[in-house]
Amino acid sequence: MNQLLKKNDIVNLIKQHDKSIVFRKPKKSLKSSPVWKHFSVVVVNNIEQEFVCCDNCKDLLVYQQRDGTTSMTKHKRACHDSITISSSCSNNQLKVTEYYTSSKSSDIPKRIKEKIRMACTEFTALDCRAFELVTGEGFLKMAQNIFDADRCFNHLSNVKINQLIPSPITISRNIDHLYEEEKAQLLKLCSNMRSLSYCGLALRHVTEDFKLQHFILGCFLFDLESQSANNIRAFVDSQLLSFGLVLNSRIFVVTDNESKMRAAFKEQCIRVGCSIHLVNKQLEHAFTSLEIDQQPVKCDKAHHLFGHAKRTITQVRRSHRQIKLKRKLQLYSDTRFNVGVINKNLIDCLAAIDKDLLEELCVFLKLFDQAIDQLSDEDKPTIHQVIPIRQLLINHYEIKCDDSNGIKEIKRFVGK
Repeated sequence: MNQLLKKNDIVNLIKQHDKSIVFRKPKKSLKSSPVWKHFSVVVVNNIEQEFVCCDNCKDLLVYQQRDGTTSMTKHKRACHDSITISSSCSNNQLKVTEYYTSSKSSDIPKRIKEKIRMACTEFTALDCRAFELVTGEGFLKMAQNIFDADRCFNHLSNVKINQLIPSPITISRNIDHLYEEEKAQLLKLCSNMRSLSYCGLALRHVTEDFKLQHFILGCFLFDLESQSANNIRAFVDSQLLSFGLVLNSRIFVVTDNESKMRAAFKEQCIRVGCSIHLVNKQLEHAFTSLEIDQQPVKCDKAHHLFGHAKRTITQVRRSHRQIKLKRKLQLYSDTRFNVGVINKNLIDCLAAIDKDLLEELCVFLKLFDQAIDQLSDEDKPTIHQVIPIRQLLINHYEIKCDDSNGIKEIKRFVGK
């Protein structure tokens, strides 16, 4: 028996408990559907038949690889899910639309579906695109518009698809237009919404064996009239009380260093300013602020470099030219530039960047990055590391004879 059998023949072999028939699980791969966990391939005399068997009800289903696993998925819902649901009603039952949109009732010729399937396969392979792209909302909308456009032409028309698809330049120009339209809709939506504020609370507890326990208590809607220090403290106290927690002089509260936060937690607790927030703010001031507390920052070279670098990176990101770079451009990061992706109007801006100072700054800031990572440890307490890391950074500010003027300005300001 070296041929494909009909369903009745396979049923007879099963009833006779014939040893020539076995049920085999297909080989697993990254592309395998999860539905195969509930089905087995029918094999007779080591020849795979065009049938699969349900592991639950032992029913036989016709299966061919080119047709996919749709029928198996529908059967699995009706058969396997019925084990875990009540007899009265099922939330997983088939919708009526699944019947009139199935392949059995579809008026799409099989040869057309096969051509589209091959075209989608070639599209993902030739253009190196993700398989999920063909199910995306934007792709389906574009395909539907192209399909609708075809109805405007008769079968004798000689219209090429490249006459319908716009050029990449045209698409890039329309991005801003699309953005403005969507932004206008968002602004209209936001104008009808009242501003909402939220308060996030986290709890950290150090056990007797010096292990850190971390809990997110929640992100709560702040529904008081104003965000004054008194209201903030009252709101936090009420939320903590719902967990049976009360602040006292033995409990540490970590917040940022804003005035209202300092005022809210100045009593009946020990407030600790967030060291990471402090370091980040000082670095931000060094690169962006002209003065603090009516005192000049005096980091002109760093301001000049940061301004030109930020404008260059922003232009590249907004013009959608990152695809030409080996690395993604990110604001507030050290980046290698490629003149081929820079607009002609920004060539002077790029040329004004002091490459030596940029490289020197990246080396200087590396220690800050390491310090922030170390203080951000989620597995063990870090408050004991604040003082030694602070001293490490203070030593890092020491001006050396071979430092450039730009680095000296940064060191003087941040060190102070």
